[in-house]
Amino acid sequence: MIDYIYQADAVNKEVLAFYDMIRNECGKQKQDYVSVHVPDEMMEDIKKIVPPEEMEVAVFTDDKQTREKNVADITQRLAEAFADNEEYLAQLGDAVYKYEKLTVRKMILQDHKRPDGRLLTQIRPLHAEVGLIPRVHGSAMFTRGQTQIVDVCTLAPLSEAQRVEGLDPNITSKRYVHQYNFPAYSVGETKVSRGPGRREIGHGALAERALMPVLPSVEEFPYSIRCVSETMESNGSTSMASTCASCMALMDAGVPIKKQVAGISCGLVTGKTDDDFVLLTDIQGLEDFFGDMDFKVTGTHDGITAIQMDIK
Repeated sequence: MIDYIYQADAVNKEVLAFYDMIRNECGKQKQDYVSVHVPDEMMEDIKKIVPPEEMEVAVFTDDKQTREKNVADITQRLAEAFADNEEYLAQLGDAVYKYEKLTVRKMILQDHKRPDGRLLTQIRPLHAEVGLIPRVHGSAMFTRGQTQIVDVCTLAPLSEAQRVEGLDPNITSKRYVHQYNFPAYSVGETKVSRGPGRREIGHGALAERALMPVLPSVEEFPYSIRCVSETMESNGSTSMASTCASCMALMDAGVPIKKQVAGISCGLVTGKTDDDFVLLTDIQGLEDFFGDMDFKVTGTHDGITAIQMDIK
């Protein structure tokens, strides 16, 4: 696997060199960068009102809504304290975000304490259920902590396979399609749904690739297959939960997959030196936002089927 990563890195460097050539020939002049750094004196004034110990108590909970409320209450206190300071009020949101980030990273890196109280290698509580939707070919629900996915699997004749018009002329159809949906209510928001975006396309492609190696051949199972993952609640690692839910939905629909596939996200928090780091298993949303890496890996007992690494 390491050799494959190095091979991909070599290809990426060729692509980046091509980008540099295009930019040098016809690229536009870059805009000037305006720093939005939060002043150090502002951070010190914030710590006088909200000591680091109090911020740790605010973020140390396994319930996302409780944590968000605690941080919102702290932000309101600071807004009242800085009511006469327009400069501080303009940067208050960024300052609280930075304070919360520094607190979480310190808890993990120095105290080896995760925001929800888990051990560094501990996985959140799991729950799984199949056949929960009666009038579909296959369905499953997978829950890991406060992340929950409901997946529906639909079978159809091969004539219903998705037609593809891409760069590769040899690929004209897709027999297996995985669709990932991330509605606003899954993170407690309300907004207009305007179709799939970058997140939906990327997560759907990752979960699709994770299950491709275990699907039966056309001769073994002459059907086209579509899985749709609906995010009911999100607190990190929804793409990996989609992989787990889709695998169960495929089995519930009677698809004779070769092996069961599962997925998990691992995180990394680094210090000031190369040997100062902490690896995390099954990261939640807060650890994803404030950490340095989100490494998604899926596979069976026999090996890895897909990986994706996001470096902050």
